[in-house]
Amino acid sequence: MKIWNQHKNDQSSSIDKFLSGEDIVLDQELFLYDIDASIAHAHELHSINILNKTETQKIVASLKKLAKLFKENKFKLTDKYEDCHSAIESFLTKELGSIGKKIHTGRSRNDQVMVAMRLYAIAKLNEIDSINIKIAKAFFKNAEKYASDPMPGYTHLQRAMPSTWGLWFSSFAESFLDNLDLLRNTKSWININPLGSAAGYGVNLPIKRDISTKELGFKRKQLNSLYVQNSRGKFELELIGALKQPMLDIRKFSWDMSLFLTQEFNLLSIASKYSTGSSIMPNKSNPDVIEIMRANYAVIAGHYSELENLISLPSGYQRDLQLTKRSLIHSIHCVLSTLELIPGLVSSIKINSERSNEFIDAGMLMTDRANELVQSGLPFREAYIKIKSDKSSKSIVKNFSRKNASVGSAYNLQLSHLKNRLKKL
Repeated sequence: MKIWNQHKNDQSSSIDKFLSGEDIVLDQELFLYDIDASIAHAHELHSINILNKTETQKIVASLKKLAKLFKENKFKLTDKYEDCHSAIESFLTKELGSIGKKIHTGRSRNDQVMVAMRLYAIAKLNEIDSINIKIAKAFFKNAEKYASDPMPGYTHLQRAMPSTWGLWFSSFAESFLDNLDLLRNTKSWININPLGSAAGYGVNLPIKRDISTKELGFKRKQLNSLYVQNSRGKFELELIGALKQPMLDIRKFSWDMSLFLTQEFNLLSIASKYSTGSSIMPNKSNPDVIEIMRANYAVIAGHYSELENLISLPSGYQRDLQLTKRSLIHSIHCVLSTLELIPGLVSSIKINSERSNEFIDAGMLMTDRANELVQSGLPFREAYIKIKSDKSSKSIVKNFSRKNASVGSAYNLQLSHLKNRLKKL
């Protein structure tokens, strides 16, 4: 029986399956957060005398028991439940009878799922934050290790200017520090409590929402009850947008790696565990892990687009919003599974210094020659034309000296600044 419909004649397994969709599978992720929110809600009901002290204690004890059973795989969410919310209510009713039936007083499944999703998102952002720090450290470590190792610099996939592997590694290190700032700002932005808004219009009970706000660790309560419903999907969209940033970096990193690992470039190598073979060609070693990392940005972008189109709705709750769970949870899974492999992959990179040196030809120093003429008083555009038309410029002896290199460039990395920023983060 559904909690909202007790008529047997209205039951339809095909309709139930259509309506529930992936809910039971996705709710495995939300279940423990829903229990935590239910405990906080019980304390709020006690504060306005809907539950007495004994009833509150019994409900809280049963909820903690349910959490323990779930963690031990002794309680399973199956499709006999509509969702995790009805599973919790069913368990409490079975355990406590009429006392258990009181838990849903003053709330709706609308604010119930939203508080669970917010708690889930914050917890997962903390995990992603930790991994981002490890990634930044891995790139920074290699930036220090290969700070002055020559590397050919490219624009338009054409050889451009001499560079260093230190510049390449530190470019990703700094980018992941920026990602940390963005992810933390996003976490702060969504860290507000929707519980107590019910179905979007509140309830005629003096629910003390500050209790759950404090108990669940939110920085404040989301005040307007209708806005709570209108923000569903909006907050998730911003979160997925923030997740796109580290994945965008991984896509670029993966592209570089795919090129540099080819026999044609042969500029670096990685641990064999990140490669696979061919089912038909014995000679092949393919960087499949890197290629899937590159492809996973498209998965996140797809979920972002899916969610962006989904929330084109009028004010108030619509059943369409059920699908916001899918976009968010799948995106977080994809990001976590990708990012957690990066520190090990980066640490396994070995540079082919001999090959890197071979790629740096004298022509790549023509810009340096032009700047030398500028320092002697010649206008840059005249120096540019002079060097470009000087046929001997491409046969000069290689010189990697960068005594006056600009801040943050290949020969003036200023890694100490990144190191200090990393420490603060």
